[in-house]
Amino acid sequence: MQVTVVRLDRDEVFVKTLELPEGTTLQQAVQEAGWTVGNNQKIALWNVLKDPQTKISQGDRIEILPALTVDPMTARRLREEKNQKPENVLIRGRNGGKHRLL
Repeated sequence: MQVTVVRLDRDEVFVKTLELPEGTTLQQAVQEAGWTVGNNQKIALWNVLKDPQTKISQGDRIEILPALTVDPMTARRLREEKNQKPENVLIRGRNGGKHRLL
């Protein structure tokens, strides 16, 4: 069966397409690609976190995801604080929404 193994780094994306036998696990597929999973990295199947012992099937996309650099809630709070500054022309707006101008 043919699967795609993707490794995401901060600056690059590496993609390998492999031909593997039936019954292969996520961990085995990553090893066949020549990569290892670090302590802070996670393995996902179609962008859904999975156990490394999960069996894969034809056409699966296996992803090695890096650790989060910032907590999503913290990132949202920082964006909102930036939007509330008086020098910001788009006060009380949110990213991607309809903004009110001064």
